[in-house]
Amino acid sequence: MLWFRNIQAYRLAENHGITPADIAEKLEKKPFVPCGNHDLFSQGWIAPATHAPDLFTAACQGAVLISLKTEEKLLPASVIRQQAEARILQIEAAENRKVGRREAREIRERIAEELTPRAFVRARHQRALLDLEQNWVWVESGSATKAENLLSLLRDTLGSLPTRLLDTQTSPQAAMTLWLQEGAPSPFSLDADCELRFPGEGGAVARLTRQPLEEEEIKQHLLAGKLATRLGLVWEDRIAFQLNENMALKRMSMLDVLEEQLEDASAEDQAALFDASLALMVGELRAFFPALVEALGGEPLQPA
Repeated sequence: MLWFRNIQAYRLAENHGITPADIAEKLEKKPFVPCGNHDLFSQGWIAPATHAPDLFTAACQGAVLISLKTEEKLLPASVIRQQAEARILQIEAAENRKVGRREAREIRERIAEELTPRAFVRARHQRALLDLEQNWVWVESGSATKAENLLSLLRDTLGSLPTRLLDTQTSPQAAMTLWLQEGAPSPFSLDADCELRFPGEGGAVARLTRQPLEEEEIKQHLLAGKLATRLGLVWEDRIAFQLNENMALKRMSMLDVLEEQLEDASAEDQAALFDASLALMVGELRAFFPALVEALGGEPLQPA
């Protein structure tokens, strides 16, 4: 099932000049290559659809889905240190001398080189959806740092990617705090999770889960001066999600109406199911994000 659970949203400049063909051509030139024996890290582009392993993009209605693969070898410093200490003891016993700092450092470096080919490899996949018609970039990530890493690599690959973080007239924190007091604006409704934090470093934190957010307890926290830093919301009974103070969206899930809509597509094979899922996600995100931006007061005017 193709669906982004976490999203970092960016705006793409209106005059970006990027085409689906450009993206496909340039990603194909920087494919993922697995870590070699002495490599600790490797990143590159892969096919976003397993049924089409030779296609580095999947296009739908002017939007392009891409996928980044990362391999990282796990070589804990504690293992290197343990092995190095044992070797240092052997040298000191055999040669009846003290190993100096410089030699100890060189021994640790040799140990790391020896262990690298045998290290465990952790692989990660991260996707992004570039809406070239509506000028959005949605990165599948719960971490701003990891999202920026993908965008940086994509920028290097394409040669240019004029993006900016999504910004709104009202900050998510101010809006979420107000919505807990007065109710969420249509077509949004409160879900059952939130986090409230007292301003300042080390301020008290209240996390509420699976609890009606209209209860008096919530209002007491707000009256005490706490502000909303995370809030569970539902959009049009179609998407449930959590919005945080940094505009990141987490735990996005399709509700029954969307599940049924996908089932009605009657996809007969893997390719057809993938295409139906991608078309559904593109359509929903194109409707969802403008509604969220409007609920947050719209976007600030950009300098000409």
